[in-house]
Amino acid sequence: MQIRPRRVQVVTEIGQRQSLPTGPKSFDRLGRGRRKLFLGLGPEPARLAEYFSSVKETLYVECPEFERQMSREWRASIPEHFQRLEPEELTPALARSCTVRRYLRNMRLFPSFWGPLWATCALPHLENAPPNPGNPVAWLPGQETDLLDQELRLALRAEGFEVIRPELDHMQGPVDLPWRLTKERPALFFSVNFKGLDRFGELFHLLRRAGTRVAIWCVDNPFHLLTGVKSRYWTEADLFVTDDWFVEPLHRLGAQSVHHLPLAAAPALFKDRQAPAAVDLEDRLAFVGRSEFPQRREFFAGIEREEALWREAESMLEQGERPHFGWWLERLGMEPAWPDNEVRRAGFMAEETGRHWRAQCLRHAGPALTVFGDVNWRSLLEDGVDVRPPVDYYGALPSVYAKARACLNMTSPLLPRGLTQRHFDVWAVGGLLLTDATPGLDIFPEELVREVRFVRPGDIPELFERHHAEARAALCRAWQQLILEQHTYTQRVRRVLRVLEL
Repeated sequence: MQIRPRRVQVVTEIGQRQSLPTGPKSFDRLGRGRRKLFLGLGPEPARLAEYFSSVKETLYVECPEFERQMSREWRASIPEHFQRLEPEELTPALARSCTVRRYLRNMRLFPSFWGPLWATCALPHLENAPPNPGNPVAWLPGQETDLLDQELRLALRAEGFEVIRPELDHMQGPVDLPWRLTKERPALFFSVNFKGLDRFGELFHLLRRAGTRVAIWCVDNPFHLLTGVKSRYWTEADLFVTDDWFVEPLHRLGAQSVHHLPLAAAPALFKDRQAPAAVDLEDRLAFVGRSEFPQRREFFAGIEREEALWREAESMLEQGERPHFGWWLERLGMEPAWPDNEVRRAGFMAEETGRHWRAQCLRHAGPALTVFGDVNWRSLLEDGVDVRPPVDYYGALPSVYAKARACLNMTSPLLPRGLTQRHFDVWAVGGLLLTDATPGLDIFPEELVREVRFVRPGDIPELFERHHAEARAALCRAWQQLILEQHTYTQRVRRVLRVLEL
């Protein structure tokens, strides 16, 4: 039996072990200069002349931490004619004169070191390139059906931007994206939940080298999103969070620019106010929502419920208190560390708390309740509850919100001070929202909030019966005016542009 050779391993900048592949396929190439420049020598420096036989005048840059972990034999095997460069010596002019060979595993090992150097080599001509003429360009990665794609596209266009979907998945080679950046030069790259950005930050460093501001809007729990990021580049990006509870924890982990940016409304997208799905809702309390978020089981695979703490959380919910994500972090004795995935344990318990809270509220909502959602609700709720199929967000949903006597909202404990899309959409179309007492409501006037807020599930029926005719109409008008004047996606985008000085 043939024994596979044991590969050298390195501990990466985030503390994970990575093996080092060998051979010429472990390097890519950029440029056609007369000199050769290696960005990283890999595990076999002595064989580079064999792999790349045309090597004559040869320069190289190596990561100090990589060198520290290599053996004495590795250091002795570097060919004598290889000339070492310090990172600050790698200028755009030097990069233009070289054929660059990059050791591909570098970006998984020490991306904070290699990312800026690779960007300099990939975009060596940008220092003399003029800015793009015409309207500023914004890259909004993703698909038309993605979260907030249409809302942000409309808002950015309203602010004078040409909005482009960059189709990043189609750019495979080391030249494709740099070539496009030299032609297009976006002023803004706006990512929702890290959409379009790679785990190691290669695209981020290229964009920053091109003079593009990278804004990342964490619409969901940022610490869940960060479990998929394997480089510290996110600490250098401009982060926006829908829940301001996360600002301080993210700062403690090294984030340099974190800003509160709540959700909002896009009334221009809500056109259908007469959908058939909204029939017979005039005297109903409508709830629209999933029983759980997509891929929930896969995301929390292998995590079990903490039963002792669960009983404490249930008791808190009965008293109208909120055992949210931050509470679970504290009770489980953990910091929201990164890149450790252990934070998902707190997220799982917060999600379980939210599921229990939603079910309790729906069970206490009374006989007027109508639920629009997936079939799982039938097993979670009592027999006889009016459960109807899901409605399309941009189709029948605004009609449901507008026609129902009231709509019900429960906020996920995954966001300790968060709001939901319902807090904006229901009011924007002229509906009435009854909501649980999330602290995030403090962005609205208290005199409006207290009319629609409940603390315990048992409060819902009385709150539902309170609002009738003229008083209800006046309250809905006041809320609608507030949302349309102060809480639209156009206003959110304006805030982003002010923060970024664009």
